[in-house]
Amino acid sequence: MSKISLLRYAAIGMATASMAGFAAASTVSITNTGQASHAKVQLENENSAKTNNHNFVGVGNFNSQQAHTGSVQADKNTNAGNAGSGNAMNTNGTNTTLSLTNNAATLGAGAGTGDSTVTLGTTGQNSQADVTIKNENKVEVNNTNMVNVMNMNQQSACSGNVDVNKNTNAGTATSGDATNTNNTVTSLTITN
Repeated sequence: MSKISLLRYAAIGMATASMAGFAAASTVSITNTGQASHAKVQLENENSAKTNNHNFVGVGNFNSQQAHTGSVQADKNTNAGNAGSGNAMNTNGTNTTLSLTNNAATLGAGAGTGDSTVTLGTTGQNSQADVTIKNENKVEVNNTNMVNVMNMNQQSACSGNVDVNKNTNAGTATSGDATNTNNTVTSLTITN
């Protein structure tokens, strides 16, 4: 086999590796060369994967409530009896669930394994074979996660005034209960 044919064969091997995305092995075989032949094989497998994940999430929960019971007034009665106002109550429930999943770049199947093979068989007298194999793999992942969660709750509950004056029997005069209830649950899961 002549020198020109050997170089052409090696070049075909490189082109095949490039087109396959380096998922398959690169194989070159040199044999039965002529006298003083010079075979040069250079295999370069390069695989690069890059992922940029930018997550900007803002969650705002705002709650404003007011509850007031009425005033109670019993004046100038022989028997004031039972006088009462209703209950004032605020209830708030907030449940925020956030899940972020980013898939990172990975090298293809078989990449990075260094499966490049050069086989030298019978060569002629004073023949020369130069073989260079270079495997380079690079994976770069950049994750930027900016999450801002704000829960704001403003509640006001007021019971009314009780005024009992100038009664023979005051009886029972009550104002309702004032109650505020707030329940906030925030769950955040980030997977890069």
